[in-house]
Amino acid sequence: MKFTRSEFRRIAPIARRRIGNAIVAWVQRLFANRRLSRDVFGNGSERRALICYLPEAFDGPLPKSHSNFTECYAAAKAFHRLGYSVDCASRENDRVDYTPYEVVYGITSQSYARSFSAADREPLRIFYSVGAHTFLNFKVTADRNLDFFREHGTRALASCHYVPGNGMNYYNARLSDAVICLGDNSVAEYFRGEDPRPEHYYSLPAFYFDVRHPSPQKDFDRCRRNLLWFGSSGLIHKGLDIAIDFALRHPEYTLHICGASRGEREFWRYYGPIADKAPNIVQHGFVDIESQEFADVLDNCAILVNPSLSESGAVAVLNVLANGLLYPVYSRATGLALAEYGSEVPKVEYEPFEQAIIAAAALPAEQLLEKTRSLNSHVRENYSLERYEEQLYTHIETILKNNNLR
Repeated sequence: MKFTRSEFRRIAPIARRRIGNAIVAWVQRLFANRRLSRDVFGNGSERRALICYLPEAFDGPLPKSHSNFTECYAAAKAFHRLGYSVDCASRENDRVDYTPYEVVYGITSQSYARSFSAADREPLRIFYSVGAHTFLNFKVTADRNLDFFREHGTRALASCHYVPGNGMNYYNARLSDAVICLGDNSVAEYFRGEDPRPEHYYSLPAFYFDVRHPSPQKDFDRCRRNLLWFGSSGLIHKGLDIAIDFALRHPEYTLHICGASRGEREFWRYYGPIADKAPNIVQHGFVDIESQEFADVLDNCAILVNPSLSESGAVAVLNVLANGLLYPVYSRATGLALAEYGSEVPKVEYEPFEQAIIAAAALPAEQLLEKTRSLNSHVRENYSLERYEEQLYTHIETILKNNNLR
């Protein structure tokens, strides 16, 4: 078959892209982490469970840089309590033999997804969902980026939050025998509404890391106009653009930014030159929550700003509210129900957040102190790690009983 020059020009970019993708995929497979840690607690039981997550969680002290290590360890503890020998496969491991396992538990990953193709044995599968439902996640993050383009004339697609809102996440939820949804019941309810088996979904509130007890006194008159945005990747998805826009339009306020990824080049190509020159925008970079810097930021800020589009419990928000006295101005999409203690903004847009921040900063100091004290107590009581672990254990035990494995 001969190609004309025009046909060759048309197909050449497609061919280059496909060849490039194939090379990237081959290199990724070549260097993939295919780790499998066996019997992580050494109980030697014949009943075996596989966790598809982070074998590194069993290498030593659990870091507090991310909650996922602790979540993996907590799941293993639950299966251990239930009499299982627990193995843990890395997420990229695509060579697991599933034959020995009664149960496979995990997040969206190669190792979990491949369990659906296991021919020798059909294990019980429990999917641990660490994000909003795929349909919701894709819709809100795409709509918000369109709004951002209309407002600023540029796009920042890398600052949307597609993880874990990918296609594999949807299939894992639909094909698994049970799904544990991180976040309050509103997160799980969306999953239930998209599945004819609503009874297969279990809600699991997130947790915070207990690193300090804030002083019961705080001078809100001194810091009422100091705002905090605390997050990581997906900067438009998590509303950093709204927080920066507010600070730029209201120089009488100071915005502290903690943890925002500098790797999102499109976002910072637009905001970097502006934010770097703004005297009322303080960029801390990554902040260790066990550091004095974290304590100082919490003590010097009065309002937490969190215009997130969709979360599953927002551990970052809980870490701030449990270890400091801050008044939250947040969206319901954080997967937290805190309207009694703060300002729950119904729509993730600039104007509603602007109004809510100004109203919060105008509250009497005594009222801010009372509300933040009550909120701190509420978070500590209802979102502790111990409570998370016990609820996770109960869910797994119930799922096993419902599937005749207890």
